[in-house]
Amino acid sequence: MLYDSEFLIGLSGQKGEPRMLRAKGFLAQHSRQIPYLSRVCWAEYAEGCEHQAQVDRDTRSFRTLEINERIAWIASRLSRLLKGKGQHIGDNDVWIAATALVYGLPVVSNNKTHLGRVPGLILLSY
Repeated sequence: MLYDSEFLIGLSGQKGEPRMLRAKGFLAQHSRQIPYLSRVCWAEYAEGCEHQAQVDRDTRSFRTLEINERIAWIASRLSRLLKGKGQHIGDNDVWIAATALVYGLPVVSNNKTHLGRVPGLILLSY
């Protein structure tokens, strides 16, 4: 599963204890699956942190997937498609969705408003 920055923020407790507990519970329920992050998600999360050491600590149990040419191509197609429909979701969400699609991973996020617009993307709420 590919975890969104919205999930990481919840897991860190920045959005309150109830969301943190839901995020921890979700991870525990899916402990047999490798947790992935997009490098874009890593960067979004890092924006809210004072030091890289915090980001590294909070993301150490996740494997970070780097952007490559295939992801860039799929991101360009998604952006083109969604903009053409008047449904642009923001560049970072496009990159995260493209990463998930290329690797065949569902995205774990409560951001149905944006990610729910991406054709073929499996979105799991927590």
